[in-house]
Amino acid sequence: MLLGKHTRPLVAPVTLSAVAALALIGIAAGPSQAATRPGWADTSSLSVRVHGLDSGAGQRYATVILTNKTHKTVRTQGYVGLQLLNSHGKDVTTHVVRDRGQAKLITLKPGQSAYTRLHWGDVPAAGEPTKAEKDPTRLEVTPPDSYHHLNTTWKLGEVLQKGRIDITPLAKGTGPKY
Repeated sequence: MLLGKHTRPLVAPVTLSAVAALALIGIAAGPSQAATRPGWADTSSLSVRVHGLDSGAGQRYATVILTNKTHKTVRTQGYVGLQLLNSHGKDVTTHVVRDRGQAKLITLKPGQSAYTRLHWGDVPAAGEPTKAEKDPTRLEVTPPDSYHHLNTTWKLGEVLQKGRIDITPLAKGTGPKY
């Protein structure tokens, strides 16, 4: 390359090619997926309710239903956290056991719901406290990946077998009606 006294060197062709390639990659990629993906559901975007299901032979079932109460679409996936409380707001022994179902990503439009099915026993284990000591009246529900919980009324009686509640991963819908 010939250079005079006041001539600046040209940018090397390799540098121009790299800059052009980066520009093309940016154009081809378009907006990021994160910008178009719905936000994660948390306690500010959800409401909760419990629906009792048919039971028998010492077995009890219910669904916990989370509903998108916002005007935006949200996402969720996984298992909720649960804690039973008595009428004084004190913890009642609660031992949540996750089944081995597959946790699928769920997208909830405004007003749509996701549910988890609960199963517990009402036959006491040896040495369990009396009903007066542990009758739950409230349920705290923590959505997946949240640090805060939602509260709802619990009118489904005691959870015996040392507070064991088996749960499924969240699924779209409000669950069975029986």
